[in-house]
Amino acid sequence: MENFTPDIEDMLNEKLGLYKQLNALLREEREFIVTIDVDSLWKSSEQKRKITQKIQGVREKILYHLEEKFGTNDMDIRSFSVSYLIRTIPVPKEVKIKFRQIKLAIENEKNELVQVAFENKKYVQEYLLVIDDVMSVAVDNSEYAQYSHTGIKPNTKTSNCLIYAEV
Repeated sequence: MENFTPDIEDMLNEKLGLYKQLNALLREEREFIVTIDVDSLWKSSEQKRKITQKIQGVREKILYHLEEKFGTNDMDIRSFSVSYLIRTIPVPKEVKIKFRQIKLAIENEKNELVQVAFENKKYVQEYLLVIDDVMSVAVDNSEYAQYSHTGIKPNTKTSNCLIYAEV
């Protein structure tokens, strides 16, 4: 058991570190969205994919480690749960407390990740609306345009101009 618990702890800390990397990447992505840096967004997307694969790899390592130590394991990669892991492995109370602290830190990172991803999605939607509005004004696309060439919204009689030019 001496070698078992530090290995599990190291793997859980590795998982926590990967979630922190993912969070930092999503925060960085927000800047790419604001500046409309498509190349960086593509690179970021590839990095996110690699990090999520590493997270899955850590889960697999933990499960393999449990199976190697105890001979059987009733979790698989889809049903992996740190809570279940903590409840079921026979380790001293102090070690379980340490594992719970790491688990809580992972959960906090996951919650933050969800929030940042939601905010990024909102940013993308807002910027796409702005681009759509600008393009509908710049290009005569009357079926999609929000303003006609006279500066009036279709099917209205008042002029609430975003851009109006007369030649």
